[in-house]
Amino acid sequence: MIDRNILLFIIFTLTNLNVSISQIDTIKIEEINESKLVDLDISIIPEAKISPLDSISIIHKNTKVNSEEDPILSPEEKLIYNRLRKLDNRSPMDFSYNKYTQFYIERYLGKDIKLISKMLGVSPFYFPMIEQELDKFQIPLELKYLAIVESALNPRARSKSGATGIWQFMYPTAKEYGLNVTSYIDERQDPRKSTIAACKYFLFLYEIFGDWNLVLAAYNGGPGYIKRLIAKKEINNYWDLRPHLRKETQGYVPKFIAMTYVMTYYKEHNIEVYNSNLNIEEIDTVTFKKQASYNLISHMFCVSTETLNYLNPSYKKDLLPAGEAICLPKEVIMDVARNEDYFYEYLEKVYNKEILVNEIRLVYVVQKGDYLGKIAKQYGLSVSNIKDWNKMHSDNLSIGDKLILYIPDEI
Repeated sequence: MIDRNILLFIIFTLTNLNVSISQIDTIKIEEINESKLVDLDISIIPEAKISPLDSISIIHKNTKVNSEEDPILSPEEKLIYNRLRKLDNRSPMDFSYNKYTQFYIERYLGKDIKLISKMLGVSPFYFPMIEQELDKFQIPLELKYLAIVESALNPRARSKSGATGIWQFMYPTAKEYGLNVTSYIDERQDPRKSTIAACKYFLFLYEIFGDWNLVLAAYNGGPGYIKRLIAKKEINNYWDLRPHLRKETQGYVPKFIAMTYVMTYYKEHNIEVYNSNLNIEEIDTVTFKKQASYNLISHMFCVSTETLNYLNPSYKKDLLPAGEAICLPKEVIMDVARNEDYFYEYLEKVYNKEILVNEIRLVYVVQKGDYLGKIAKQYGLSVSNIKDWNKMHSDNLSIGDKLILYIPDEI
């Protein structure tokens, strides 16, 4: 038999223990107060869709429980946090709010606000096409904003390392994904073709990592680099891996999240849309049988070289190779169809210097010390052109010789 006094002691102890546990639970519930939260970094589970209470419990794993010692989110920060949660809930991509994403959001809404304004004006010319290709490959449509982070939607953007186009492909990767790069054509600068290549590359990276944050990190830093770092640190979560990444890759995902936010909620921040001078609603393509410079196409069909460059950024040297398709406003296409034969005659006369377009004819008298290279440099010409114009078979010059030069009329 158990002594009566011992039994009463056991019951009394268990009763007090239950009260203590209940009190602790009550304290925990009181601490879950959204208005007192700090550093809302829910990014430790980037792919998860979580409720506000789950977010709060996660936050308290990495922050002090004493809310009086923690800074309080400002109304503006809390608004951004809630908007990012809306983006996160409707996308397979991660739109976490933390101090890193907040930093870049403030930057885009501050000193870089002119960039956002310009991107809002330019994006309607590119985003429908980019979204179409992303949809074909069943890739999150939000990745269109990555093209802004990469190149500010400039098809001719070129980095110091040689990456080119709106998706900033390096030469080896471009060739691997079917983009043609020659002396006259660089398809990295073709918005549609480079977008298709980018989609294929995104899928390749997703098959490796299975996580869109890591896909973004690998797109910036290279898949080999990210795989080695994951193996070394035994971490496969971007936000946990982030402190170990190179500085540029550390900021890459936060920049993407911030860009998506400001491009989505620009109206709420009263950002004006840049008014582009380009007014191109309908476009089509045509192929010329002969090589033609943008200058001559512009002169013949009354379309600006700015428009030609905008619609056809993959062609180098403002020159359309023979047999290649060129993109033009639809009204210009109709003009080309009616005057194509005449245009070829016109090109022939221009090449034979029977017609001068934006250039003048100059007779140059050779002086002592002159040589073809010196004369060519002086007038911004090529030695081969000077020899062709003057039907020269050698580089030899004599004092008093007369050379026919065709130079731009702005000189």
